[in-house]
Amino acid sequence: MNLRDLFPITKESIYFNHASTGPMSIPARKAIEECLNVYSSQAEFDFRTYFFRLAKARLNVAKLIGADPEEIVFTHNTSEGIYIALINLPLKQGDIIIVMEEVFPTVRYIVDYNVPYLEKKYVRFCSKDPIDVIKDNLDKKIKAVVIDWVQFFTGEVIDLKRLGKFLKEREIYLIVDGIQGIGAINFDVKEIEIDFLACGAAKWLFGPSGTGFLYVNKKNFKSLKRLHTGWLGVDWRSFEDFEVNPPLFEDARMFEQGTRNVIGISALSENVKILLQIGLENVENQILGLHEGLRQGLKDMNYEILTPDRLTRSGIITARPKNAGDLYNLLRAKKIIISLRNNALRFSPHFYNTEKEIEKMFNVLRQMPTA
Repeated sequence: MNLRDLFPITKESIYFNHASTGPMSIPARKAIEECLNVYSSQAEFDFRTYFFRLAKARLNVAKLIGADPEEIVFTHNTSEGIYIALINLPLKQGDIIIVMEEVFPTVRYIVDYNVPYLEKKYVRFCSKDPIDVIKDNLDKKIKAVVIDWVQFFTGEVIDLKRLGKFLKEREIYLIVDGIQGIGAINFDVKEIEIDFLACGAAKWLFGPSGTGFLYVNKKNFKSLKRLHTGWLGVDWRSFEDFEVNPPLFEDARMFEQGTRNVIGISALSENVKILLQIGLENVENQILGLHEGLRQGLKDMNYEILTPDRLTRSGIITARPKNAGDLYNLLRAKKIIISLRNNALRFSPHFYNTEKEIEKMFNVLRQMPTA
C-alpha cells in the first residue's frame, strides 16, 4: 500500500496543517474499532491483554525518541505531562524557574497556576542563543528551565543539545514541550541532557486527541517526588486479590494514576509504528524538503517570511502576506488546509505530502493579489 493511502484525508484535501491537528490513519482507526468491539462484546479487556497492549505501545513510543520503556508515562495531553514534571521536581518555596516567553499557552497556564510556591521568570529565547539567554538570567535560585523545543508560531527550533549540557553542568532541570517537533524531526533523548519531554499525540503523531506521553529521564527517578500517583502506578499481578497493595513502580510508570485511555493509546501506537517503519530520518528529510519548497514559493510571492532561515528547521513555516485572512479563506474554499495565526499563514506538511500539492497551492494563491 502506498503510504499516502494510509491517510484518507489525502483523498479529500491538501492538508498542510499538522502543527494544528494530525489526521487519523487507517491502522489507528482499526485499532480503535478493535478496542470498541472488545468493550461492546465483553465490557473490558482481560487482565493480560490490557497490560500487554500498554507494554507494546510503551515500547513503540520509547523507540520513537530513543528512550527506555520504563521512562515513558502515558498522559492525556502535553499539559498533563508538563504538570507531572513540575510538581514532582524536588524544589521548594522561593526556587526560580525560567520559562520561555514564547511558549504556547499549554506551558504558561500550567506554570502560572499549578506551582504557586515557585517563582517564575519569563524570558525570550527566539532568535537568540539559548545559552546566552540563561547566562544573562543566571541566579543561584534557578532550578529549572521550561521551554518549547519548536516554537508553535514561527517553527523556530531551540538548540536543546547545547542547552541541556549547559544546564546539566549547573544542576538545573530541563523540561521540554515537544509536541511541535516529535513525529516531524528525528529526536533521541540519549543524545540530549533532558529531564522531561512532554508530548501530546494530536499533531505530528496523527492523534488521537486526548492521548500523549511524558518522558522522564531515569537518572531522576530516585530524586523525584511521588505526586500524581495512583493505584495503577503499581505492578499488579492480577485483579483478583486486593488484600495486599503492591508498592509503586520505581520508574516513570508510577505517575499513571488509574485506568488508561487504552483506546487512544492503541491508536497512537499504530501511528508511531508507521513513523518507525519509514524511519524518523526519512520522515524529517521529506518534511524539510517540503519546507524548502514552501519557503522558495513564499519568497517568490513576496510574502514576509517569519520563520528563521537557519540550518536547523522544523515542519513549520509561517509567512505574512498583506491579506492573510482572504488568502486563508480562499485556500479553505479549495480544500487546502493550513492555519491562520496572528494574521499570518502557517504551513505544516507531513511526510506524505508532495511537491505537486505545494505547486497546486501556489497556483491558487496566485489567483489573488497580495496588495
